[in-house]
Amino acid sequence: MAVMLSKLFVPVQLGGSSAAVLYTNSTGGVIKNLRVRLTNTSGSAVAVTLYADVAATASSAANCCLSAESIAANDHLDLDIPTLANGDTLRGFAGTGSVITMHELGGAIVS
Repeated sequence: MAVMLSKLFVPVQLGGSSAAVLYTNSTGGVIKNLRVRLTNTSGSAVAVTLYADVAATASSAANCCLSAESIAANDHLDLDIPTLANGDTLRGFAGTGSVITMHELGGAIVS
């Protein structure tokens, strides 16, 4: 089994209306120990919701990994993401669009 360290995605801003795809695992392997930072750049607290969706499924409470968590003004939240198999997606939205940025902090692709 090979373990490869690689940057998985560039920073992305969350929209504010409905869950949108933020990242799709197209590595051909499984992503373990993915950690992201959600940064609130606004002057008000903002609620964030994220889903770790199995390939070809809709976002639902069953695969919600962060449910309406409030991030204080000009603050951040570091979050561990559940394992993502090839084709799985990370989706999410914020209570206010274009003020929450998601950065990758680390993770490993296992093939």
